Amino acid sequence: MGIGGVSRVTLPPGLSWRLPWYLRPGQMVMVETVSVTGPEAVVRIAGQTFNARGELPAAPATFWALVEAITGETLYLRRIGSDLTEEMTPEDLARLLELPPDRDTVNLLREMLKHRLPLERRFILRLLAEGRAFPEEERDAFWAARLYLENLDLREDAAKLRLAVDYLVCSRTAKQPTRELVAGQELLNGARPLTPGADLLRFFTFQGPEGSGEVFLVEKDGGSPEGGLPAGIVVQVSSPVLGETWVCLLQDTGGYTLRVAVSQEWAAAIATAALEILKTSLGELGYRITGASVSTRLVRTVFDTLQDTETTGYRPVNAIV
Repeated sequence: MGIGGVSRVTLPPGLSWRLPWYLRPGQMVMVETVSVTGPEAVVRIAGQTFNARGELPAAPATFWALVEAITGETLYLRRIGSDLTEEMTPEDLARLLELPPDRDTVNLLREMLKHRLPLERRFILRLLAEGRAFPEEERDAFWAARLYLENLDLREDAAKLRLAVDYLVCSRTAKQPTRELVAGQELLNGARPLTPGADLLRFFTFQGPEGSGEVFLVEKDGGSPEGGLPAGIVVQVSSPVLGETWVCLLQDTGGYTLRVAVSQEWAAAIATAALEILKTSLGELGYRITGASVSTRLVRTVFDTLQDTETTGYRPVNAIV
């Protein structure tokens, strides 16, 4: 299928249906394949079940789809997934949305795919304009921070949004925390997610004689059970000896995964030697470590540590309901 083609979900005439108020072109929805019998399938979209025919994964399966258009009887979708052979890149998406496929656009679209956000053209253009107010080397950090804020309740307040963005983007290069940066941190720590069940970050800074940095707590919406461990902890340390080091401890199946990223190639050997000591210390605190690794890579923001390095692709699917 070419980039310009559309996949169809056709609602049977006379069927009474009502999709959520937020459903609009550019919005992503979860589609669930409930059952498949020969060429027929039953799918669930936005809490409603439809009979379907088309190229759908075998049940049970769920996937994200992008709403391209809505008419009285037809819902036009494109799929975001990873189990088909045909894939469109962020460059393809830029052309599909009639945007210049330059570096800024491609990087922004890649970040939006990671967050599964609506690919609305006007929203993308606004973010591109906002990002270009920052130096080129800071734009990727800005977009990662800005898209994280898109799922928080403070996004509706322009003044609060600005303070939060300034903290997320500027705190890493600020020598001393200003009143505005402190205010941004406080706002972030009091924010609530717009999507139930989403992960939240809590931000803390520290300053010591041998280094400075930040601690990020990853919490599930609703908080951890009393006395329970957080879903994750990320620590960023800047020291005159080792440079910048990121330690990421994230909840995984059966325990926690420990990842250490260093900025200097020679520091990887030191981090590897200390890894077993760190695993033992974490175990004594109650963390069951199921995997551990050390890498040398550039980490721009905490969001880089929380996401996979590969971006889920954008793939079409044909379905007639």
